[in-house]
Amino acid sequence: MALRLRDLRINQVPFWYQQFIREEDILDEDGNLTGETQKVYSNPVMAYARISPSTGQAESSPFGINTDYDKAISTVQNLPIDEYSRLFIDIVPIINADGSTDTEPDYYCVVPKKDLQQNVWAVKKIRAAIGDGNQTD
Repeated sequence: MALRLRDLRINQVPFWYQQFIREEDILDEDGNLTGETQKVYSNPVMAYARISPSTGQAESSPFGINTDYDKAISTVQNLPIDEYSRLFIDIVPIINADGSTDTEPDYYCVVPKKDLQQNVWAVKKIRAAIGDGNQTD
């Protein structure tokens, strides 16, 4: 009963996630391989779930004592979020006409923990280095 109470609509907030699809080679302007790759993600999908306030203390963590995370997402829904997923929690992505986005995500999944009754994901904030919007902790 207590698990279902957490999933009440009043406790849920919207967020978006992107699933990792593949890595593809980067080509230069002449169509030659550069030797670098880029990750390709799905279009953002909106979902609703309970998202904890900033956290990460091991004493109350269902993820163990060595997991470093900033927030936890919980729901009874079986969402396809895994360690390769990107999340938009504190920002709303601007969705293009084709469903894609140019907005950079602000979280990534650290640990998914799925159960028969409740699914929980530990997520970590993406912290950009000065001059580089793609570096994480």
